[in-house]
Amino acid sequence: MGSFVQKHKIPVLISTLCHIALGAILAIGFDPSSRQRAAMPSNQVAIEATVVDEAWVQQELERLEQLEQAELLRQQNEERQAREQAEQARRERENEERRLEAAREEAAEAARQEELRLTNLRRQREEEEERLRQQEEAEARREAERIAELERQRAEEEQRRRQEAAAAAQRAEMEAELQRALAVEDERRRAQEAGLLDEYILLIENRIQQNWIPPATAIAGLECIVNVTQIPSGDVIDVQVGRCTGDAAVVRSIEAAVLRSSPLPRPPIPSLFERNLEVVFNPSM
Repeated sequence: MGSFVQKHKIPVLISTLCHIALGAILAIGFDPSSRQRAAMPSNQVAIEATVVDEAWVQQELERLEQLEQAELLRQQNEERQAREQAEQARRERENEERRLEAAREEAAEAARQEELRLTNLRRQREEEEERLRQQEEAEARREAERIAELERQRAEEEQRRRQEAAAAAQRAEMEAELQRALAVEDERRRAQEAGLLDEYILLIENRIQQNWIPPATAIAGLECIVNVTQIPSGDVIDVQVGRCTGDAAVVRSIEAAVLRSSPLPRPPIPSLFERNLEVVFNPSM
């Protein structure tokens, strides 16, 4: 209340004067003697109103000042009590904090002693475990060395057996390969003696001549050596014309004839197959 009056002293005073003036007007309007006041000189009425208003205002200001002082005193008392309560609370809090700190220190010391005891126990247990571990490692190392030696001996024996078996298999494979080569060579020899190789080459030459389209520059008595590379299926993978009595157009026509003849005829027996063939191309014109 006091702080409000102090902060708004001027508005409160103006509001009070307005209420006084309004009350005076209403009193004059309803008072039977207002006619007499109306008949009085205006300056006299104004002087009386001024004197009355100033006295009343002064009384109001004094009353407000007293209220303000009383409010200020009440606030000071409350602030003092609040400070005393805060100080009391602070002392109690400090006492409680000291008590808690003492309790924490006591608990910390007890924990330190317990930790020291546990540390000693752990160290003793670790030393015992380390002794047992070293003993076990030594025994395990000796056992591992014994097993390793046995494994090494067994591995050497196994390696020796594998080497002997591999050598025997290699000898058997070489002997089998030699037998196969001898058989193929013998079969080829017998085929050649029987004229089968010549027949096979003749079949190829006829196939190429059948697929040959003579160019305009081809002449009678043409003879060319044709090198043909084939795979077991008879498909031609390369063709090269060597010595030839024809011109470039003839060479290209022969190469095209060989490619058109692919796949070439198969040999009557597999042993007659040749990857690289040399064919003499001399068509009759």
